Amino acid sequence: MANKPIDKNKAYGLVFAGGGTRGCYEIGAWKALNELNVKIKAVAGTSIGAINGALFVQNDFDLAYKIWTNVKMEDIIATDENPIKAFLFTIKEKGLDISPLKEIMNKYLDEDRIRASEIDYGLVTFSVSDIEPVTVMKKNIPKGKLVDYILASASLFVFQPTVIDGKTFIDGGIYDNAPAFLLQEADCHEIIVIKIPGLTGYRNYTIRKTDKASLYIIENSSELCGLLEFDNAKIRDGIEMGYLDTKRAFGELYGSVYYISHGLNEYADSRFLYPMTEEEFTIISEDIQKDQEGAEKNSRELLIKTLNGYSDDQINFGSALQAFIEIAAGIFEIDRLKVYSGDELYEEVLKEYVRFKESVEYLESKKSILSLYKALDFNSISKKNLAAYFISLSEKDKVSKKYLLKFMPKVYTTYLFFEFMKNRDARIKD
Repeated sequence: MANKPIDKNKAYGLVFAGGGTRGCYEIGAWKALNELNVKIKAVAGTSIGAINGALFVQNDFDLAYKIWTNVKMEDIIATDENPIKAFLFTIKEKGLDISPLKEIMNKYLDEDRIRASEIDYGLVTFSVSDIEPVTVMKKNIPKGKLVDYILASASLFVFQPTVIDGKTFIDGGIYDNAPAFLLQEADCHEIIVIKIPGLTGYRNYTIRKTDKASLYIIENSSELCGLLEFDNAKIRDGIEMGYLDTKRAFGELYGSVYYISHGLNEYADSRFLYPMTEEEFTIISEDIQKDQEGAEKNSRELLIKTLNGYSDDQINFGSALQAFIEIAAGIFEIDRLKVYSGDELYEEVLKEYVRFKESVEYLESKKSILSLYKALDFNSISKKNLAAYFISLSEKDKVSKKYLLKFMPKVYTTYLFFEFMKNRDARIKD
C-alpha cells in the first residue's frame, strides 16, 4: 500500500544509504528529484551513499550517471587474473586493494566545490583505532582530508581499511547505514531517506519520526543487484527503479507494484477497465462461492485481502480493477520497470496470455500441471502455467478450484479477473 505523497514544494535533507553497487538506485532517485525540482538543503551518506552524496553536492548528475552506467569491477578493486594469487594477496594485505576507487574519487570529487556548495554535507565512518563511530558534517572535516573521509566511509569490511593521520577507519555502515540523525542535528525538519539493502542493516533510532524531523522513506520496490555485482544491465535497472519509485513517492505515478501514469479517476473513460458496478461485484462473489464450493464468506475475505495489498485504501468498485490488473501483470511476468496507462498494462497482460497459452512451454506443461495441482504440489507448479491453465478452461471442464484461492491467491485472482473480463472483452476466448 502506498503512503501519502511527499510534498515536492518543501525543502528537505537527503540521506543516501550504503549498499555497494546497489547505490545505483540512488542515482535514479536523484534524477527524479532533479526533474521534480525538489530543493535539497543538506545531504548525508554512508559508504556508497557518501560517494553519491558528494557528487550530489557537486551537482554532477551527468558525471555520476556516466560513472555508474559504465562501472566495472577493475574500476573499484585492483584484481589479479590468477584467483589463488588474488586470494592470497587479499589475506596478506587484510582486504581487497581499492586503489582504483581512490583514483576515481581523487579525479572526480572536488573538495573545494563540495565545501563551497550551499548544500551541506555529512558522512559516517568508524574508527577502528578509537573503537567509535565518526559522524561529521563537512565543516568538521579537516581541510584537504574530505576525499579521505569519504573513502573511509566506503571501506567495506572486505576492503583494505583507510588510514588517516595514523588512525584506521572502516565502512560507516557498521554504525549507521542511513544516518538521518546527522541531518536532524543539522536542523533539517523534513528528511528523505533513500533506503537500500546494506550489509549491516539499519539502526532503528535513526530511521524513524522524531520530534526534530519528519522522515520519508523511499526504498527499492523489488530486488536490486548484489552488494558487489558489477552487472551493467542490473545497474541500469536499479537506476530506473530508483527513478520510478521516487516519482511514485511524490505522487507523480500511481499503482502499487507497477507504475501507472494516471489515477483511478481516469479509468472512467477506459474501454475495458471502467469501474465495476455493484451488480458486477455481486457476480464475482457468486463465482467465488461456486469455485470454493459454498465457502463464500472466508473465500471472499481472502480475495479482498489480496486486492487490498494493491490499493492505497480499502478496495472498492473504483479501485478493484487496477488491483486485479497489477496482480495479473505480475503473474504473467510483464516488464515492471516501465510506465503504463491502465489500458496499456491490460493489453500487455492479454497479449502475453495469448502468446503463452500457444507456447511449447505451456503446451508441454499441461501434461503434468493438473496432476500436480490435484496433489496440492503447488511448489512445483509455475504460477504463470497454472493461471493460463485455469483461464483456458471451458465451461464443460470441471476442475475444483477449492484450494486455489487459499494456497495461490494471486493465481486465483488472475483467473477470476479473466473470467470477469470475458463479459467485457470479446477477445478473451475459452
